[in-house]
Amino acid sequence: MHSRTPPRNRLAKPLPEEWRKFLVSSGVPKRKYTAVCRATVAGGRVIEELIVEEGWVIALSKKHLAGIFEERIDFDPRLITDLEIVQVA
Repeated sequence: MHSRTPPRNRLAKPLPEEWRKFLVSSGVPKRKYTAVCRATVAGGRVIEELIVEEGWVIALSKKHLAGIFEERIDFDPRLITDLEIVQVA
């Protein structure tokens, strides 16, 4: 089940359900969290600082951990092949 409105970045994209379940099974709270992850996307691209907030991919770097902003997410989250949790707040 997705959040009703994307947080802080109106261009955010929802994280696929399988990765939401992965985060919860790894100890991340179901609600009110921000996670920094390392993601591998189909094709071999590695995103070192993928910011996930409450089930939404909101940013591609730590510089957007605070405040409201707009950043285009330049990949399709459904193409994530591997996700590693770096930090959770």
